[in-house]
This record gives sequence, structure tokens and C-alpha cells, in this order.
Amino acid sequence: SPTSGIMTAADAFLDSLDSKLRADTTFDVDSEEWRRWCNIHPYLMRHGAFLDAVSPTQRDLAMGLLRESMSPQGFETARNAMKLNEAIREITGSDDEYGEWLYWLSIMGDPSNDQPWGWQIDGHHLIINFFVLGDQVVMTPAFMGSEPVAVDIGRYAGTRVFETEERSGLALALSLSGGQK
Repeated sequence: SPTSGIMTAADAFLDSLDSKLRADTTFDVDSEEWRRWCNIHPYLMRHGAFLDAVSPTQRDLAMGLLRESMSPQGFETARNAMKLNEAIREITGSDDEYGEWLYWLSIMGDPSNDQPWGWQIDGHHLIINFFVLGDQVVMTPAFMGSEPVAVDIGRYAGTRVFETEERSGLALALSLSGGQK
């Protein structure tokens, strides 16, 4: 698939960072940080640019990298998982554990047309490792989850994720015979 837009988005994000934050955000392409991710929150094994601490412009550029890298549906699911992480903060009052921007973005290697590189976003219920080599991409390991999966109150009332997966799972369960269940 075309990857020049992904590289351009990564460069724009990196160019927005000061030298210290850029140094904290970038790692060698074969770095151990690729394997340092965890769904447990909030700060276990985290590295990269902390999206809660960067400017709104830098956050927009970070989301631009995700948007450019993922399908529209995939990007919407990722953003909604982040929004629902904000909803759980509103519900529980656990400001140190949950929030829309409690995610870390790292760039592995130098964005390139012909050399391996990639990015990682890591936080509660959203972990994506995205590897690029030329016109090839691999997005794994990846995890998207949410608790709750829908909210009808608060800032993001009406936000919902995984409705299709829920319907498919229920349809499968209902299709099984008693013995199969």
C-alpha cells in the first residue's frame, strides 16, 4: 500500500517536537521498546511522547499519523477507545488511571521510503505496533478494547465501539446447538 503519506505524517509529528521530547520519542528500529507495551495502566513500561502532556497541535499531528496509517473505520475505533477511556475517567473519577490522552506515541527508526521504521501507540485499551518497509505495512501486535463499550452520559455520550463484533459473537453463540455450547 502507499506509505508516503504515513511517512509525511510521522515527519510532521516529529518536526513539532523540541529536541528533548524528540529524543524521548524516537528509538532505533530494532529497539527493545517495540516489545515494551502493556494494557495495564497507567505507567507500566511506557515510553515516547505522552499525549496528555503535549500541545493540542502536537496531539492533532499524532492523530494524523494514526489516521494516515489506518483505515477510516480502524482510526474511528481507535479514537473511540480513547474517548471511552475518558468516559471511564468521568465515571470513576480516577484521573491518574484513565483519560482520553493517557497514551504514549513512539517512532521506531527514521521515517523512510526504503528503510524499515514504524510507530507504536501504547495505553489503556489501545496498543498498536505499526511497522513500515517500503510499500509494505504490518500492524501487529495490536489490541483495541474498551470498558465500557458505550456511554450515554458525559462528554462523549453516544460513543460506542465493537457493536459489529458484539452482534457477530451473539449470532455465533445463538447458532450453536446445546451440545456445541
